Amino acid sequence: MPEHTTATLVEQLARFDAAIVSDCLAGNEHAMSASIKPLDRSTQICGPALTVKCQPQDNLMLHLAVAQAKPGDVLVAVTNQHYEAGYWGEILTIAAMKRGIQGLVIDGSVRDIGPIIDLGFPVFTHSVSIKKAEKKNAGKLNVPIVAGGITVNPGDIILADASGVAVVPSHRLEEIVQAAQEKVDFEKMVIGKLEQGQLTVDLFDLRKYDY
Repeated sequence: MPEHTTATLVEQLARFDAAIVSDCLAGNEHAMSASIKPLDRSTQICGPALTVKCQPQDNLMLHLAVAQAKPGDVLVAVTNQHYEAGYWGEILTIAAMKRGIQGLVIDGSVRDIGPIIDLGFPVFTHSVSIKKAEKKNAGKLNVPIVAGGITVNPGDIILADASGVAVVPSHRLEEIVQAAQEKVDFEKMVIGKLEQGQLTVDLFDLRKYDY
């Protein structure tokens, strides 16, 4: 898909709630677990993933990822299920913002929470840890990873907001944008009928389950 076409579709995807998009990805197979939460629920991320695999208690690869990232990228990092270190903080946040990075999704821990929120940089994280990370051990960049229980490939589109994190496979982007618009239109119709006094049990044919 041409780069300008992808960029246009990413802009269109950003108009939807992550929950809407997640519903369009069958079987919750592309929705990260509830353990990955926003530091600030008013923030949103939508952009292509630059994947980062850190060694436990070491954030060297996040520094390298910031240096390599393109404007609009989303860093998606894993820490080998090690959560007792703040892999990301104020310094990396400022560096990332200067590079035009959209945000961070990390199946790990972060620190400097107040400054990150004040800067307005979107971070979705497993947990918070005050402990420092080292910068000594190499991991990997731009390889498939499993974050929040979901496989993320480099270039997959990340859509994250207060509801959670959805991962849209890059080859399905156009399909999901169309499906999300259809779902929005359907839900608007349902809401209109609810406002007229109809019930969800009738609209969704649920009375057959009423015993």
